[in-house]
Amino acid sequence: MARNWSITEEHYNHQVDFIPRFQESYNSIQPVCSHTPDEYALRNTIMGYHQHSKYHIKLATIMHNHNQFQACLILCDWALASMIKALYIQKYHAVHPPKELTMNEILPLVHTDTVPGLDRALFIGMIQHMSTIEGINQDRTIKPNNIKNLLQRTEEILKELENRLE
Repeated sequence: MARNWSITEEHYNHQVDFIPRFQESYNSIQPVCSHTPDEYALRNTIMGYHQHSKYHIKLATIMHNHNQFQACLILCDWALASMIKALYIQKYHAVHPPKELTMNEILPLVHTDTVPGLDRALFIGMIQHMSTIEGINQDRTIKPNNIKNLLQRTEEILKELENRLE
């Protein structure tokens, strides 16, 4: 005797629309973020640049410990650039910041009423310049203590700027 696998009327009447078990509890969850999708994208982008900044400064410390001074300077520059881009996005609400920022764009981002931003902007410019200098001999001419001071100052500036992120 062969079994009939067709759907009988009994089975058909017994079916209900498919609702996953978790659907009812899912519908009761209130949105965690009351922001619009655009604000959410801005916030995620800011946090992404902030995380890149932290990552780069950790790598810069590792490179310094291994006497890779040029790599350390490049990573310091990348860390500062990531933090500046996060501040730019926060201030101008633009998900895609410019690839390179000029000193005229950096100065208002790092300046506050209590702390003038000129010294920060000049330091950022100096790190940008030093990181782009080509030359293997630079590793021999730059003293490790000077690189350590630059690394420490970069970390201080990043900490100050991090406090300004919302």
